[in-house]
Amino acid sequence: MGKKDIAEKHFEEINKIFADIVNGTLFGGNQTIKEDELIDLPHKSQYKADDGKLHEQERDIVKRWSKENVIFSIIGIENQTTIDKDMVLRVIGYDGASYRSQLLEKNQSKRYPVITIVLYYGKEAWNAPRNLKERLDIPKCLDKYVSDYHINVFDISHMTNNEINTLFHSDFKILAKYMSGITDTADYNEQIEFPDPLLKIISVLTGNNHFEILRERFPKGGTTMNYLLDDAINKGLLEGKNEANRQTAINLIKNGVSLDTIIASIPDLPKDEIQKIFDSITQNEAK
Repeated sequence: MGKKDIAEKHFEEINKIFADIVNGTLFGGNQTIKEDELIDLPHKSQYKADDGKLHEQERDIVKRWSKENVIFSIIGIENQTTIDKDMVLRVIGYDGASYRSQLLEKNQSKRYPVITIVLYYGKEAWNAPRNLKERLDIPKCLDKYVSDYHINVFDISHMTNNEINTLFHSDFKILAKYMSGITDTADYNEQIEFPDPLLKIISVLTGNNHFEILRERFPKGGTTMNYLLDDAINKGLLEGKNEANRQTAINLIKNGVSLDTIIASIPDLPKDEIQKIFDSITQNEAK
């Protein structure tokens, strides 16, 4: 398991965070699921492939939602920082494994639904298939016989500040705001409850190691994210990184590198800022 996977797991496996993500994405921010109703489930499953060999697949996070000893659902969370055109096939595999595990419960007369939430943090809007039929090349004569399958993808990086404030109420709100590119520190007035896993996941998702420094500086009495960001900017920790990114963009533009390549190469620098630098340099060169 890589550093990014570990950071995501440690943050999202916290029941309060997990419940907030589910309530925000599936229930419009209503507090439908309570943290004490969630039970961890094994995130690894085995299957026999066409070659006859036993293989193992691993989910990011999976929990069971139970209320008064009644099982409502199995809910999994998968994280994506890049667009995966085969995500619908992967989710079918994860969900299928969870349904298959229910067959082993011989004495259980009831079966319960499996839901997977895909959290996408990439810079570009998600444009991969969200339905199985969109991914398959189906002959017209077979179309009505092929079952479709829908996946739940939530484009966190392209949510507005108002959407995030309405949907989320835990430290995930802070992560969602930062990944969506909200830069005004006044918008980060929430008290941080889980500083270590929060700052770690922001660090690995953005590639900005300065958040590791912020984690080490976190006051024992607790604080808000806007205090941390203001403190970091005042000390030049984050601003210095931004300036370095801007200088990198300038050098790449002057060397004739395409705009799309530059945007992909510097994910920490907002796309519109790179566009402004690009336009400024190319217009001056055209004079």
